[in-house]
Amino acid sequence: MPYPPTILCAPLPQAAPGQLDIWRRAFEAGLEPWLDARQMEHVRRFGRAPTLVQSAHLQPDAKAFRPDVSGSKMSGQNISGPDAAGRRPVEAALSRLMARAQLITAVGLPTAPGWPQTAEAGALPIITMDNRTRPLLAGWQSGFSHSGAAAFCVLAPATDETRTAIAVDAEAITSPPPDASAFAANELTALRSLSQTGIDRDALRRWTIKEALLKAAGLGLGMPPALVPTGGSGQRAGLWRGPLGLFGWRVAPCPGHWLCVAQTGKIPQPPRILWQTPCELLRNLARLRQHV
Repeated sequence: MPYPPTILCAPLPQAAPGQLDIWRRAFEAGLEPWLDARQMEHVRRFGRAPTLVQSAHLQPDAKAFRPDVSGSKMSGQNISGPDAAGRRPVEAALSRLMARAQLITAVGLPTAPGWPQTAEAGALPIITMDNRTRPLLAGWQSGFSHSGAAAFCVLAPATDETRTAIAVDAEAITSPPPDASAFAANELTALRSLSQTGIDRDALRRWTIKEALLKAAGLGLGMPPALVPTGGSGQRAGLWRGPLGLFGWRVAPCPGHWLCVAQTGKIPQPPRILWQTPCELLRNLARLRQHV
């Protein structure tokens, strides 16, 4: 890719569930011209199913790992938080809408220097998905992630006929770490040498690498995460030869989050990271709607 990946980030609005639903409806209406039926159904499905919000984390609030006193194995510990069952479904749907809004507004209203300019917003292509549920937008490579606190979209222009898969994963550093079963024996050994805070943070760093690579490969959690290596302690970039070929990964600095980009064939260039508020994102979406 001649352009480095760009990661667009937007925090979720801090509001009561009813107000969040107003945001959700506004983004859904604004995106309607650019989401195909499968994409829209995908977003709405998350709004109906609160159990899906945490599925990608191997149920961390039910069983997060901690080393036992002997250091010989990892054992589970229940992690409980405030009851947010009423807001989680709408947050999940809103986050997915915001990620797609970031993609379509970045293509229609590009801010990165040197990016191709779309001639007319009304002529923008529709966001579809492939048979592995990865987003498709003609002329672009893209991927989404959701930390529970913010929505993320990675994108870069596609420059040849061979589509390069690209993906991003984001985890808030305050999130509970995933289950020990997500890690290989050598990864668990490396984690035990750290303090408890270090264990939690490095486990999340390694998890973002695993999930970004599995997303880029289109495997999701259909492949055990423990089979995806994450390199040495503190490693920030590397290569993985998986069952579907060679994929590169790079961890990027991001306030309050671990962030990892993965792509087909090589280690990604250091990404550009751009933040915008939900209000800015919705205004940009409204600007595009004026041309439809």
